[in-house]
Amino acid sequence: MSNKKNQKETPKQENKVMTKYDRKMQAYQEQEKKARAQKRRGTVIGIAVVVLVAAFVFSFPIRTYMAVNGTYITIGGEKINKVEFDYHYAMARSSFISQNSYYLSMMGMDTSTIDDQMYSTELTFRDYFEQLAVGNIQSTKAMKTAAQESGFTYDTETEYEETMEDLRERASENGMTLNRYLKNVFGSYATESRLEDVIREGILTTAYYEQVAEASGPSDAEIDSYYEENKQSYDLVDYHMTIVEAQLPTAAPDGSVTLDDEGNEVAYEPTEEEIAAAMADAREAADAAEDTILADGDLYEGQSSSSVNSLLREWLFDESRAEGDTTVVEDTTGNRYLVAGFDRRYRDETPTVDMRAIVTQTVDAQSILTEWQSGDATEESFIALCSQYDENGVEDGLYEGVEVDSMNEDMNAWMADASRQKGDTAAFTDDNGYHYVLYYLGTNDPAWKLDIYDLLLSETMSEYLDTIIEGIAVEDPKGNLNYLKVEAEAAASSEAAAAQEESAEESAEGSETQEEPVQEPAEESAGDSQENAE
Repeated sequence: MSNKKNQKETPKQENKVMTKYDRKMQAYQEQEKKARAQKRRGTVIGIAVVVLVAAFVFSFPIRTYMAVNGTYITIGGEKINKVEFDYHYAMARSSFISQNSYYLSMMGMDTSTIDDQMYSTELTFRDYFEQLAVGNIQSTKAMKTAAQESGFTYDTETEYEETMEDLRERASENGMTLNRYLKNVFGSYATESRLEDVIREGILTTAYYEQVAEASGPSDAEIDSYYEENKQSYDLVDYHMTIVEAQLPTAAPDGSVTLDDEGNEVAYEPTEEEIAAAMADAREAADAAEDTILADGDLYEGQSSSSVNSLLREWLFDESRAEGDTTVVEDTTGNRYLVAGFDRRYRDETPTVDMRAIVTQTVDAQSILTEWQSGDATEESFIALCSQYDENGVEDGLYEGVEVDSMNEDMNAWMADASRQKGDTAAFTDDNGYHYVLYYLGTNDPAWKLDIYDLLLSETMSEYLDTIIEGIAVEDPKGNLNYLKVEAEAAASSEAAAAQEESAEESAEGSETQEEPVQEPAEESAGDSQENAE
């Protein structure tokens, strides 16, 4: 039975349904609405001007005015207002909670009040999300500048309208107007008009990032080179194994009951001698089992390095291992022996699959497929149904590099069918009540190759971002960001500790220097005294 871990994205329903808007905005968050507060100075103001200013203040509360037009922080010399910062904060918070919802729930954390809980000993989650928001703004600024310098242009109109339509739908689902929904999600100062430039710039920088990434993918030679240096991480093994347990005594030799200090009956603890005797017997049984392990042991197929028992890992993935090799390994912690027989080590070249999928819990899969078949029955019409019925939030329902053992038995068999052709469709419902409508596109590279491609590309793009972000300073003259204060205090404390350590070392060196000339005359005096005595 194969026990491989699926490392590629598969069309399975997650706890949080992600919209097209969430996906586009998470990767690269966007920019600010540029407007600057005008300073009104002067000692003499006309009556008419006073009336106008008063009317302005009463119409737009000063707090809102400053949030929209004032400077909250400065990044790379560019002023960021509160509206833009709150937007990036909300995106960072939402992304973190979405990606870590399972672990947060296991820890019993209430995500609705997570901001004021502690992220570390020094930072709250609010501090951490602010740190992420600043990083996102830095990335966006850097990407925007790089796009401008390269002459990159991109029409944001279509994607912007799609984004706003998604937001309107979500607002309607929550029984809110669009602006009320935007305030709930992106902060109390958010409105459609105030966020337009931010969202459009995000679309632009995301498109530019994707263009750079597409041109930066590793070559086949680079992938092969990385594989050769990290074979154990991508190879699989087939082997047979059986476990021989030591039969430890469960009662005292004389049959007496074991009691604790309070007189309660407890399980008998074997002595070291009894354990040694039982392990000796188990070793004999294990040695006997080794002779027939390849025929009688349990078969484990397609096992990765991380999935095999740690006591057998080095032996199984040894480059010198040959078919038919056997071994007996002692497990002292478990009081047992592992008996293993090696079958083969290999790289799985099974192609993965590209497809489109509609995933839903609310609409029957066959009815969706029938609707598609009764219409144009094209890939474009399938994509249209994705936007209508899919609850998994994957753009255009596109899944690439899906492993053919990553879904249920029926869907795996359908994907792996050698006669499968582009445009083939099928409807499935799994045991958990999820409905799937699949549209086959074709095969893709094996999983190991896609994994290395993604890893190397991620490293390349990370280095690229580090390079273009370098030198983009964050300035917080009003002290709005607590994490910067914590970092400054930590840096000051570290410098003080280093200075103290340096001072102590200099003091110690000075003491040693002073002791040396004092000691030498004393030795000479002792020598002189010896000579005089003689």
